[in-house]
Amino acid sequence: MSTTKATPTTEGTVPFTYNGETYETYYKVFGDLSDRSHTPLIGLHGGPGLVHNYLVPLADLTAASGTPVVLYDQLGNGRSSHVRDKPPTFWTVDLFVAELQNLLTHLGAQDAFDLLGHSWGGVLGAEFAVRTQPAGLKHLVVSNSLASFELWIQSVGGLLQSFPPEVQAGIAGAMSDTKKYREAILALHAVHGCTVKPPPEDYLYSLDASIGEGGDPTVAHAP
Repeated sequence: MSTTKATPTTEGTVPFTYNGETYETYYKVFGDLSDRSHTPLIGLHGGPGLVHNYLVPLADLTAASGTPVVLYDQLGNGRSSHVRDKPPTFWTVDLFVAELQNLLTHLGAQDAFDLLGHSWGGVLGAEFAVRTQPAGLKHLVVSNSLASFELWIQSVGGLLQSFPPEVQAGIAGAMSDTKKYREAILALHAVHGCTVKPPPEDYLYSLDASIGEGGDPTVAHAP
């Protein structure tokens, strides 16, 4: 059972300027970042195009050990700036690396921090480490992520062979039909992803932020 409800939190937005334009990155801090006896953990959510909410259980570390946990919505969704008027080429790894670097500096955590990246967040964490070689990065945790997009596609394709045709078609169609894609993702995840029944609200909220009714699929549509 999560203990995060009793964990003190703060939240806000960070101005993020990229290529001459300024956006806002929403963040939430569990615990006390000024407590330098514990290295803060920064959570990087998946997608691209999801939001931080499904990673909130990481904040149990704050209640258990006093470790500050920082979660944020990457640019393009959630409570960060939505940017619908940019071409697909705008959404690059460089963009998200720069946003993470900006957040760390704003929070004063750049001198000592850990990263945990889930799925696409693991790719982002690895790219951040390689591209910036930050002296303050103490640990990088890559969770349920991928080293090769081509191998990931092959692996998912193999898993889908045991699913009904409508699930396979929904995954293959991807963002061309978000309703069918959402149904297929839920079916796939029920076996090979989020196996909790019923699915947690934070998981569904994070998924729907990108592919649900009323969600913003901008980043997910980008290559």
